[in-house]
Amino acid sequence: MRAIVLVFGYFCMSTASYAGGDPEYGQYLSSECVTCHQSAGAGSQIPVINGMHADGFIDMMKLYRSRQLENQTMQTVARRLSDEDISALAAYFSALKPPD
Repeated sequence: MRAIVLVFGYFCMSTASYAGGDPEYGQYLSSECVTCHQSAGAGSQIPVINGMHADGFIDMMKLYRSRQLENQTMQTVARRLSDEDISALAAYFSALKPPD
């Protein structure tokens, strides 16, 4: 699990918005994500996704969807999302200010 958190951290370096997704649709879809990720804090095993680089977000979600990354909760969530859904979520979260 620690390796996944570190990999996730690698992709949190940019706040550029992803042009391929609709951030308004992403905001609409985001309620399930923020249930866990909004409350993530220092020392948490759950990474903060606000401000995460969009391309990294997309790559990670596709790895969960294909079950190449292990986390049953994330695999379940990702398998319900289309490519359009993932791109929209990436656009939304990448446009948000990362935590201080």
